Amino acid sequence: MANELIPIRLSHLLGHSGVGAIVRGANGLVVVQDTRQWTDRQGISAGKLIPYVERVRAALGIEEQLREPPVAKELANGQVDGTSVPATRFPSWMHCPSCGSMYRWPWRKDQPDHAPRCNHQDCKHHPKLEQVTWVLAHPEGYLADVPWHFLAHQGARDPSQRNCKVQDQLRLIERGYEERILRCGACGVGTRFRGDERVGFGQGRMQPWTKDDLVPPIEVGEEGDKDHAQVLVINDTRVYVPVAESVLVIPPESRVRKGTVVDRLYRNSGDRSRIDGARTPLARKGIIRTLATEYRCTPNDIETALADLARGYPLYGENLTPGQLRESEFKAFLEVLPDQREDEDLVTRNRSDEWCELGSAVDLNSEERKIVHSVRHLVRVDRLKAVKVFKGFTRLGGEEIVPPDIVGKSDWLPAIELYGEGIFLALDEDRLKVWEQTPAVVSRLNRLLPRFTESGRDDPNPLTTRFMLLHTLSHLLMRQIESEGGYPAASLIERIYCANAPEPMAGILIHVAVPDIAGSLGGLAELSEPRRFLGILIRALEHSRWCSLDPVCSEHEGQGPGLLNRAACHACALVPEPACEYGNTLLDRGFVKDDAANGLPSFFGIT
Repeated sequence: MANELIPIRLSHLLGHSGVGAIVRGANGLVVVQDTRQWTDRQGISAGKLIPYVERVRAALGIEEQLREPPVAKELANGQVDGTSVPATRFPSWMHCPSCGSMYRWPWRKDQPDHAPRCNHQDCKHHPKLEQVTWVLAHPEGYLADVPWHFLAHQGARDPSQRNCKVQDQLRLIERGYEERILRCGACGVGTRFRGDERVGFGQGRMQPWTKDDLVPPIEVGEEGDKDHAQVLVINDTRVYVPVAESVLVIPPESRVRKGTVVDRLYRNSGDRSRIDGARTPLARKGIIRTLATEYRCTPNDIETALADLARGYPLYGENLTPGQLRESEFKAFLEVLPDQREDEDLVTRNRSDEWCELGSAVDLNSEERKIVHSVRHLVRVDRLKAVKVFKGFTRLGGEEIVPPDIVGKSDWLPAIELYGEGIFLALDEDRLKVWEQTPAVVSRLNRLLPRFTESGRDDPNPLTTRFMLLHTLSHLLMRQIESEGGYPAASLIERIYCANAPEPMAGILIHVAVPDIAGSLGGLAELSEPRRFLGILIRALEHSRWCSLDPVCSEHEGQGPGLLNRAACHACALVPEPACEYGNTLLDRGFVKDDAANGLPSFFGIT
């Protein structure tokens, strides 16, 4: 089969189109190969190393380096320049839409690469073949072709049919709506194909493109079918679930002096090794003079930079606590940074004082003042950088995360840098502590907790009333920003900062992030102007009071995936999936608006 270059966004390559995912190209379906294959012609990892991510790695608890995926482009003459991420055509079976004849790897034979046709003698039309759209997935992350021959013969009663070894005379015949018959033309056996059969995975390859990575013996436990592999259609969400995390870059790493001598030395370990490897002081001076010429600086600049590195640039000995991800980000937004430069990776302007002064404005009514007093901090985020790290994927709801290199031996993980802007706000902690202890508020959460426990979810942990308030408010704000700010909700990303102890947090970051150094155009950050944001917040709260599907929506005891939403539906609180951290679940307008009939107060003091 001839090579085909499939354009794909880097953000998708670290998401639903990552390693192990089935992607549709112009000429068929392919599966993305693991990171061991992301190499140049010399076999060296082709991805560029991402610097200044020590805090990111510590927050995620990983030791691997972070590298960008390699990028290739197609030249005018059709040649590919650079290293591309390899993929394998999969599933390997195709079938005739007319007669149902099945072929394995027909593109390897003497037929056109991208358009093999049915050549069965009984086929009247000989149309182009179509790839089958079913695969076999296992909870431990394995993927393979459907065992068509096995499925066709497993229920046969005739010994000659059970022992049929002919592999190339299978047919998948469609009869009416979603009725399919799998038949063997050699022995005549036939069976109904449902598309959800459970079978043993066997001892083949872990993934369609792997050769030496074989599946170890799988013992079927007491759970029975749950330990078996299952046939799934390729667009079933259980076939592939990416596992990726995004971390914001905050001080001191966001304040690095890019382009300076110390920055260049920090990035170039080879130059530092040359200096450290000097056997005599004279040789060391000679190397420094050579580097000074290359860097277009003075030898003294090199010495100063080396001293800076010796003091621990860029972290300067700061202890990094694994797992303290949201806590450190929350503090960074509230910290007023002195002498900020526009090229830093976190540029904020704290508007909290202006916001609080707005509470005493004579043109506000009592309810508007209550809303102002309910928000303690408002921060304009003119520039931010997030690092998105791809940790692996799961299949069929399994707990086993398959790493990007499949075998878990690589010293790096794929990651990308995303740039953007946003708005950060934090609720008043004193008012929040009173509200979240109200019996009616606690009672409303308690009715949701059993379903949350049954779902097996561990994020957020624990599920609290303040989280439900923050998450639902975040969605209402995103919908209002889409309406007033011109940003499509799918381009927005929420980040919830919620904790009761040891350090209480109650914050929301709504931002955009794109894999481009320019980020966005500043429109979202401008919405943080206090009076303008107050209008957005007021109208978002007004929309929390009603839904076009009320009273059904407001009185719902459970809706959405796992029944983990209450008063929240597509007409009032749901947003496009990429915008939500929690899969459009754990939402309830009841925690935002008041419900006098049930004694449920509004946190914002409005009725």
